[in-house]
Amino acid sequence: MNRRRWATLTYAALAALYLLHNDLWLWNDSRLWLGLPAGLVYHIGFCVVVSAVLGLMVVYVWPPGVPPGAPPGVPAGVPLGTPSGAARETRPIPPPRGQGEHG
Repeated sequence: MNRRRWATLTYAALAALYLLHNDLWLWNDSRLWLGLPAGLVYHIGFCVVVSAVLGLMVVYVWPPGVPPGAPPGVPAGVPLGTPSGAARETRPIPPPRGQGEHG
C-alpha cells in the first residue's frame, strides 16, 4: 500500500476511535472483567488500540526525512529548537554556576 492509502485508513480509524472513546454503554455496568470494572478494561484496550494506530501513522504516514515535530522546511539531521542559521555553529557549553574550576 502507498502512503496515501495508509493515511486514509489511519485517519478513518482515528475518527472511529474518537467516536468510540466515550463508552456510554458501560457507564452503569457493574460487572467485573478480569477483576476490574468493565469501563476500566474497555479504556485499557482502547489505549492499546489507539497507540497501535498512532504507531502505524508514524511508520507508514510520516513524511520521510522529516524529524517528528519539525516545522516545514527544516532539513533532516538538524536538532529541534535550533535557530535558523545556527545549525553549523558550535560553542563550548559552560559549566553550571558554582561548579567552575577551583584553584
